[in-house]
Amino acid sequence: MKPVHQHPDQPRGIAPPVAHVLALAPLDVWARMLRRSGGVHPRYWLRLGFILFTSFVGTICTVHERLVLNLVRRLKFGSDPRIDHEPGAVVILGYYRSGTTHLHNLMSCDDRLVTPRWYQALAGQGFWIGWALIRFILVPFLGSSRPQDAVGFGPDWPAEDDFALCTFGGCSSLPGRFIFPSKHIDWNRWHGLDGLSEKELNRWRSLMAMFVWKLTRGRNKSKVILLKTPSHTARVAELDRLFKGNVKFIHLVREPGAVIDSNVRLHHSLKEHLLEDGPDAQNVRDRIVNEYDYTLEKCDRESQAIGSDRFTRVRYQDLRADPMGTLEQIYQTLGLAWDACAQASIRQYLGSLGSYSSEKESIELGKPTEHEESVRAEMVERYDLNKGTVDRAAINPTQPIGMRFGHGVICATLMAIGFGMLWILTVFLTHSLDESVRIRLVPMVWVCGAMIGLCAQRASRVGSRSLGLIAAGLTVLVVLSVSFPISVINWNWASDGTTQQWLYHNAKGGYEGLRSVASIVFIAFGAVTAYRHASASGPVAPGKASSNSGKVVS
Repeated sequence: MKPVHQHPDQPRGIAPPVAHVLALAPLDVWARMLRRSGGVHPRYWLRLGFILFTSFVGTICTVHERLVLNLVRRLKFGSDPRIDHEPGAVVILGYYRSGTTHLHNLMSCDDRLVTPRWYQALAGQGFWIGWALIRFILVPFLGSSRPQDAVGFGPDWPAEDDFALCTFGGCSSLPGRFIFPSKHIDWNRWHGLDGLSEKELNRWRSLMAMFVWKLTRGRNKSKVILLKTPSHTARVAELDRLFKGNVKFIHLVREPGAVIDSNVRLHHSLKEHLLEDGPDAQNVRDRIVNEYDYTLEKCDRESQAIGSDRFTRVRYQDLRADPMGTLEQIYQTLGLAWDACAQASIRQYLGSLGSYSSEKESIELGKPTEHEESVRAEMVERYDLNKGTVDRAAINPTQPIGMRFGHGVICATLMAIGFGMLWILTVFLTHSLDESVRIRLVPMVWVCGAMIGLCAQRASRVGSRSLGLIAAGLTVLVVLSVSFPISVINWNWASDGTTQQWLYHNAKGGYEGLRSVASIVFIAFGAVTAYRHASASGPVAPGKASSNSGKVVS
């Protein structure tokens, strides 16, 4: 195999742990990935150990549903998997860094569409119970923006279904991109589904069908499914077959030079997720150019069989200049109703975005080759990217709501008092039923932090750092306040002694119960969760504030 050239800034010491993009993939999925990688250098063992710990958490949270649903998948999507979802699907196409996330977020504001969220995609093997647990667990650990740019991010934000297919069963090119780049050729077969065995292709089809089935249960059964994954750009024919023709495509194209540079930056920003030494910038750039060219060529070839009523192409420059006008054009072309409620929700989201900073870190991007220049020129010509952009239109977004700091503090305080009383009552009733049972229920502080933070944020309507700190402080205060009465309920130390002795020994018992490593960790998680919820002041995850529940008219 051709040697992989290392980044000049590649760390030579022990690779530190990181909140990995595939942290919640089950242990068996990681075992298969590691077996195919050929081993991990000792420098990356600490990082791998932390990944396997989080993988264990993801495995435990979802194993019950996974066992049951694997049987359902085999029965429902056996030898010839197809998706029979009457409202149909809309798939956003476009190579990595073409602006598809922006379009995905805008369309996710429409409550008539249902799309995967990150708490679902990062644990694609889960379902209702597992996803609820994962959603709760992720809050302290996920940042509010993506590592590669300033775009909003979090458990409830729209996600790429390719992550779900990777965590569900390793059916993705992601490991070859951001974990084991030396095995890129092997993993890249999943990108365009070329070179897969019949068994592998059938596995991808059945996992994709099963994931869509899970997303469209309950009240989502009447909603159009909205999917976005860059690799889908090279899967048009397969997706059309999988949805039995009941699918529409939006292909977003962007100036290729910006796409290529941005992809090199993406790989640089995610280098800490690697489990081996990464390639240098030129190696990454050349590989991106080849895959970019292959992806769009395959998309153009396969989309010729799709009617113009089911396939539309949009330039990113037009979407940025006139998002509302471009979306109206997309909706009309695909026969979707440009609903007033959807427009209001989109304007509200746009109003929450604020200004976007284009300032970028200075890094090595590699040099364009003659082949790249040829590819770029051909794409610019093919997609009319050198023609004038549509006139910039005023968005007139819905103005962000004002903050009510006092309301947030009051509601957070009331929740803290109420939760503390509930905590003590739970311990009292448990001990009353069986005096041999003596529990502190310290893990409840995590739930306590979530409730306090959510109450503070929703009452204030907009979070802030100050409100977050107050919520975190209240969370710690609750666990400290309940420690004494819980000690009295369970042990009632020095009950025959003086009042001073009784106070001292029960206070000491409460202190001893909170000084263990496990207790400190749970208290920290609770405080961080409270802070994260109460301090949330950025844009709301698209679609979460919408009250529109109509249906897409096609």
